[in-house]
Amino acid sequence: MRTVSSVERALIEAVAVCLPAASASQLQADLASASAVETSLGGARVGFVISGYERPPYQGQHAYPVELQMQDADGAELTPILHADANDRLLELEIIRWDGG
Repeated sequence: MRTVSSVERALIEAVAVCLPAASASQLQADLASASAVETSLGGARVGFVISGYERPPYQGQHAYPVELQMQDADGAELTPILHADANDRLLELEIIRWDGG
């Protein structure tokens, strides 16, 4: 486990500002007590462990209803997707690189 990076933090905060107040507040609270776990090579998928929170048995996940776009250092288009667990708690950040690199 590691601390949440500044880029990850900025992406999560960008999602939070687009959510209704209660959802945004919960996401910000989750972020404040989260650690990151890389679940794929190159950081394309990062899971989050929230201190003191016991996740429910896996029943699927869903994306927060916010669409973000960004560019990689080499100009490639990226789409970050932030996922929540069945309890609407911070679960995972996935970054899709559209040029296949």
